[in-house]
Amino acid sequence: MGLLRTLAIRTVNLIIILFAVLLAISYALSGPAAQLLQTQIQLEARALVSQLAKSGHYTPTQIQDLYNSIVQQLYKAYGLDQPAYIRVFYIIYNMLVFNWGYSYFPNVYGIASGKVSDIIASALPGTVLLDTFGILLSAFIGIQIGLRSALRYGSRVDRAVMYYGAVSNGLPQWWVGILMLLVFSFYLSTIRSPIYFPSGGILSPKYYSMWFASPLSVFTDPGALADLLWHFALPLATVLIVNIGGWAYFARTVALNTAQEDFVTFAKMKGLPDSRITGRYILRPSAPAILTSILLGLPFIIFGGFIITEAVFRWWGLGYVYNLAIFAPTPDLPVIVALTYASTLLYIALVLVLEVLYIVLDPRIRSG
Repeated sequence: MGLLRTLAIRTVNLIIILFAVLLAISYALSGPAAQLLQTQIQLEARALVSQLAKSGHYTPTQIQDLYNSIVQQLYKAYGLDQPAYIRVFYIIYNMLVFNWGYSYFPNVYGIASGKVSDIIASALPGTVLLDTFGILLSAFIGIQIGLRSALRYGSRVDRAVMYYGAVSNGLPQWWVGILMLLVFSFYLSTIRSPIYFPSGGILSPKYYSMWFASPLSVFTDPGALADLLWHFALPLATVLIVNIGGWAYFARTVALNTAQEDFVTFAKMKGLPDSRITGRYILRPSAPAILTSILLGLPFIIFGGFIITEAVFRWWGLGYVYNLAIFAPTPDLPVIVALTYASTLLYIALVLVLEVLYIVLDPRIRSG
């Protein structure tokens, strides 16, 4: 009963955090950001009526009336005709029901509908493929290396893992990506090497329509799949080179700290086999800390953690979308806000998953 009460309290606290974030976002949109939107609407309306004025078929009075009508209609469409406190609750409701509105610049993303939800949906598969799969694969490999390194403490392998972890943590991922492009794309293509890699993009242009229509169909078409893997090679190699060392060093440190615990010493005194001590008394108690680092890092990674890396490779993912939204002619607020809300929502969901995993993996919590 105590554990259920603890989970209920944590759930309520996380829901409060979610609503606090929503309130902050909604206030920003209904206040300072609303002024930017009003300015953008007026500029677009003025540009539209100026084109009509050049035709000479409208009088100045008609042009002014048309301008006022366009501005009023857009104000109403975006809820700008309502008081700020009304707009706050309106925005919160739309966020909760995933009604994220329309992008200011749909042509930038190549999404005809302009809906923010469609833009995010088109970029999510690329992020899952590169960012999520890449970081999970690097975590799996790195943790395996780190745990085995901890079991050989002080050996040459252990020292090599330490050095590699220190060096890789100091390497900016985007910088490694640029080096990979310079060597394996530009240089190899310059010397006409039979094997070289593309300079960017998630697919060749002829497969773009297939990806945007149905990403899963790319995996059923041999030609499209081969092209995807060709474009995927350099970004994935970059992610692995930079992240494996950090995960290995982290897992090694956690395992070594756990190995110093009294219950491990007691297990050794009882004469238990080394394999059982390693699996049950060192690796299993280390699992919650390792899972925490992986799961809590995923929202950051998925929703913009690779923003520069995806920009370097022009990889169509959520980080690249973040980059386009931020550096648009005017910041594309609906897209930025939707990504911020989605990352917070995912963070809270993963924290709840972690609370359950702690109970399953750590016997000390269950006994409490």
